Amino acid sequence: MKKNLLIITCLFALLGCAKNNNNEVLPQADNKKSINLNIPVDSVKNNDTTKKERSKTINNVSCAYSKIYASPYPSSYYTVIANFPASSPSPGVNIPRNVWYAAGDYRFINQPDGNLVVYKQSTLKALWGSSNTFQKNTQVILQADLNLVAYELNGSTLGQGLFESQTYYFQCGNKNPRNTKLVLTIDGDLEIIADGMATFGPVTVVLATTRTYGGVVSPNNGSFFKDYTTSGGTGGVSFVY
Repeated sequence: MKKNLLIITCLFALLGCAKNNNNEVLPQADNKKSINLNIPVDSVKNNDTTKKERSKTINNVSCAYSKIYASPYPSSYYTVIANFPASSPSPGVNIPRNVWYAAGDYRFINQPDGNLVVYKQSTLKALWGSSNTFQKNTQVILQADLNLVAYELNGSTLGQGLFESQTYYFQCGNKNPRNTKLVLTIDGDLEIIADGMATFGPVTVVLATTRTYGGVVSPNNGSFFKDYTTSGGTGGVSFVY
């Protein structure tokens, strides 16, 4: 089953441009860039995630509108890995180690070696992996501030943040978009999704995606792709809070 994405636009020049519809065209990834699980993935630098609750602003953005949305996803289209807390403050949700999540021919796992990885099962090919977490003792948390963070563990104490989704700027005040969850779709995308409302009715809004749709190696390996605006009038879709 393929997504029927209705709109996708260019992100700021820093991140480039991509199409996210049924005829999706993504930058062709060099096979040499596929994940070698014997070495760390380092395409994204540490974002100084040193606190359990990150600031909910980036470039003075808050309550941002996503520019990626689709017709409401049926429950058969994805596997839920975990749900984000509905608001702050609230305890975070842990992603356990060494548990496989399956959707179609695709798998997601928080590996014992510290890597978060999306695989294509039939070829055992790694399509996407997290950054700076290889061979680290980590704890992965879906936080109440709407950020997914992999922290280094010092005994039982959370230490430095090694990887983050940077989706905290979609939080509005202390509220998170309704039904925000981390999912793996049957088309191979690892996504953070939530409920939204377009002018024509309810939609599923994508906060972040690995862009591994269709089993391609992610062109943004090591990070999540986000496309947002601070004004719904420029193509963004509002969330339901």
